[in-house]
Order: sequence, then C-alpha cells, then structure tokens
Amino acid sequence: MEPWRVKEKEGIPAEVTSLHRFAIQNNCWIYHDNTRIFYTPEEFLEKWKQVYKEEHTGLSNIKDFAVKSPYAAIKQRAGWIKRANEELQALLKKLEGYDITFKPPK
Repeated sequence: MEPWRVKEKEGIPAEVTSLHRFAIQNNCWIYHDNTRIFYTPEEFLEKWKQVYKEEHTGLSNIKDFAVKSPYAAIKQRAGWIKRANEELQALLKKLEGYDITFKPPK
C-alpha cells in the first residue's frame, strides 16, 4: 500500500463530461485559453487526458476552457492575420525609405 501516491482516476471526470455535453448541445467548440486551440467536442473527448489537469487536492484547470462558436475561431484567426498584415505593411513602408541592396551572406 502506497498512501502518499495519487491514484489516477479511472473514467472521464464529471467536469470534462459536462463541458463536452454543453458544447454538443449548443453546437459549439471547446477553446483552451492557454494554448489558444479550438477543439471540436469529439476532439476534446479524445484529447482530454492531455489538456485537462487535476491536482491531488481536487483543483483542476477546467476554467481554462470555454465553449465558443466555431465562428469565434474564424474571427480570432482573421484578426491575427489582419494584425500580421498591418505589421508587414508597416515594415515594408519603412524599407521603402532605405537605399540598401540585399546581398547573400558570405
């Protein structure tokens, strides 16, 4: 008997099941805020062991997840592309003012 070891729970935690069901009922995806990854409910159910963490005290990272519309993923990524394009355009504008020749490194 090893009293100090945390025994790995068998089965899916209730918090994971609840989040999964809620996403399905609302035709939504599950967003992990730390990694900024969207999961379909099916993907989340397959990968919950890698992303869901629960300490021996019972505390978990369930608050790092949010149920969002798939359109939120598109809107977020479009915003990233817009910002990246704005930064690229600003950089190109700066380069226009320089009279330099690009040469390959020796």
